[in-house]
Amino acid sequence: MEKMRILIDTDLGDDVDDAAALMLALKYPSFDIVGITTVYKDTGKRKEMVEDLLRRWNRTDIPVHMGRGRALLEAAESETEEPIQYALLAQDGAERRAVSETAVDFILEMAREEPELVILEMGCMTNLAQAFLRDAEVMKKVRIIAMGGAFFNTAPEWNIVCDPEAASIVVEAAENLTMMGLDVTKYLKVSPERLAEWKGRNSDVMDYYLNGVGLFQKRTGYPVTLHDVLLVAYLIDPEVVTLRSGRFSVELSGCLTRGTMVDRTNYYAIDPPEESGFRFAEKVDLTRFWNVMEQYF
Repeated sequence: MEKMRILIDTDLGDDVDDAAALMLALKYPSFDIVGITTVYKDTGKRKEMVEDLLRRWNRTDIPVHMGRGRALLEAAESETEEPIQYALLAQDGAERRAVSETAVDFILEMAREEPELVILEMGCMTNLAQAFLRDAEVMKKVRIIAMGGAFFNTAPEWNIVCDPEAASIVVEAAENLTMMGLDVTKYLKVSPERLAEWKGRNSDVMDYYLNGVGLFQKRTGYPVTLHDVLLVAYLIDPEVVTLRSGRFSVELSGCLTRGTMVDRTNYYAIDPPEESGFRFAEKVDLTRFWNVMEQYF
């Protein structure tokens, strides 16, 4: 059976769902991860964290590329915040900082070489937008599955509001885009009992992940919610979510609405025609999701 070739674009290092999503993807036998790119703020340190996690899985064969750290319309800054979990990174006495942004080149290279490529977008869409601006004809055919937006609420969601212009470019240009919004991912909270069960596995990789969970909870006080993991779970079992077609745009102005997803389907129509290229998650099957996690995570 031919493996599904996937590329992951991630802001791993702040919330703990990116690392969990990567771990699930690494464990699923039918995936071939062609590479990983980093996005948002200190992408060099995010790259180091991804590489550190890959070393623990003995998967240093997977290339990791540093992406753009600023939103498309954001001016350069001298200082950037460290990812919350950067303290986990093994310090070996040597500075291991990336020196150039190569993510967009790599994304375009893979999109040209792999006609069946699937891109999992686990952060803001800055790298993808740059790729679209450079070669829209190649990028618009790529299958993209992204965590972002809210489709039943007017509140801006983090991955979109971090770079609304980038999200707008991707949403308007992509011909095969599926988005998992906060409407469904917010239900993927990990119970204390499940965290205890993971701790009881006595796995070095799992303990490393749970140390990151501890740092995240201490810094933020937020519950562990596996937003980005839904992208991987959906590829493993498409019935994990119920999808709906529609026509949406990203709002780029307004003091309360910048970064929101605006439904542009004909509201006057009783049964509006189905839009072909854009889908979003309407419901999540929690039983199926946790079955995937129990089997592969």
